[in-house]
Amino acid sequence: MRFVVISILAGTLLASCAPTARNWKSNDLPGKFTASFAYFNGKERHTVDLVKDDILFMKYSLTATSGDILLSVSHKGMTVWQKKVTGTSDTAEYHLIASSSGQYTITVSGKTAAGGFEIRYKTVPSKTVQVKTLRNIELFGLMMVLDDGPDILRKKDTMVFDGKRAVSAQWYAMVPRNYEKYKAFDTCRIMNIYRKMETEGYFYDFFVGFLLQVDEVPFARINGTTDQRQIARFSPGGDMAEATQKATAFLDALNSFSRRIDLDAYLTKYKPYYDLSLASVVKNVPHGDFLPVMEQYYRKQFSEYTLVPSLNLFTTMGFGTMNQSTRKIYNAFGSFTFQSFDSDHLDMGFDDPVKIRALAAHEFGHSFANPAIDSLPSSLITETAYLYEPIKEEMKKQAYTTWLMSLYEHLVRAGEVIVADKIGDSTRAVGILQDNLKNGFIYLPFMVQELKNWDKNTSSDDFNNAVLQMMMKLKEVYKPAKVN
Repeated sequence: MRFVVISILAGTLLASCAPTARNWKSNDLPGKFTASFAYFNGKERHTVDLVKDDILFMKYSLTATSGDILLSVSHKGMTVWQKKVTGTSDTAEYHLIASSSGQYTITVSGKTAAGGFEIRYKTVPSKTVQVKTLRNIELFGLMMVLDDGPDILRKKDTMVFDGKRAVSAQWYAMVPRNYEKYKAFDTCRIMNIYRKMETEGYFYDFFVGFLLQVDEVPFARINGTTDQRQIARFSPGGDMAEATQKATAFLDALNSFSRRIDLDAYLTKYKPYYDLSLASVVKNVPHGDFLPVMEQYYRKQFSEYTLVPSLNLFTTMGFGTMNQSTRKIYNAFGSFTFQSFDSDHLDMGFDDPVKIRALAAHEFGHSFANPAIDSLPSSLITETAYLYEPIKEEMKKQAYTTWLMSLYEHLVRAGEVIVADKIGDSTRAVGILQDNLKNGFIYLPFMVQELKNWDKNTSSDDFNNAVLQMMMKLKEVYKPAKVN
């Protein structure tokens, strides 16, 4: 009797499905569901649980050779997004930031439709850019003041800085505030080490990159997360024993310097300036989907993203670095423009949302993009070097003196355009593209289109391979004309 009941129920279920779908072929996996059909008149649903501010990413391909297919996302019974195709097809992507915690439903509805669909989705937690003042960077900035201060203060000719005519000391406004007070420490051991290393070819970026990866003064030490390659640079021959000894001696001298000048008193004195600097950056830093969208596009992730505004690094100066051990990205930078120390109009020069967003997108972008260029065969870089000739003069004006350097910049800028478009800032995406074209980045439109095509039409997780394929095409498209 039990067998008869089951048979009757099975027959009922099959009969009820018959008018809903014909020739239905489907595949249902975590994060992916697909189907093709000769007739579909019904709904397919998948649900995902999101915490507030989580992000749902979805790539979809809808094909309706006849009838309608509607893809939608709903929450608490309300549709938050939908896409409909009628007698056509569409392949694209969509993402949303969860407005509240709970269950979100992805629904594919067919109305007398023939065709198919493929939906891929995943959820990621929100990520925020951290903003910090770091003691090591402020102390190094004071070392820069002692080293370069006399030259800056000596220059009395006016120049145009950010649209305003001024002398160098007005532009580098913290120099005159600090040099006279601390010039007595100009002969400290750390300054002698620093100047000797400068003559050996060590530049600002090296020191900042190293100091971002060690403990903070007055207890600065190499630690278990310090990137070994950063330490190795202390030895011209790459001898780790020699490098460790020199790096340790450098930090010992730095710790002594921080105590002698009383860095704590300095930071306390200027605390209102530092508080304002941090607040200016924090209120303008990209939030929401910026970092997850960037990670989604590049198919890479980093553990932490930190902006380090500094009062003592020189105006408009900035340094980006990545710790390979911890996969943390840092960008330390000085003010963007003139500073005002008037208590009624206090301005540390960091309150610029456009520049802060551009700084985050561009400098963080290098950590994503540069490894893809580095992974290219060296022969391909050589074979495409002729592409540098038409842009050489413009690139040199911007200090990109080789084809390789300009490639890094092209790829990062392509990412800026694509990510801006992905987060819904199409006006900014167009502006970035146009501004860079004016500045000589003539291959940017080609790169953007190729990478958009890759991003849209593949589930590949290999950004490096996408860049390789793009470069192979670039080589052919811009092949020099043969001379008869």
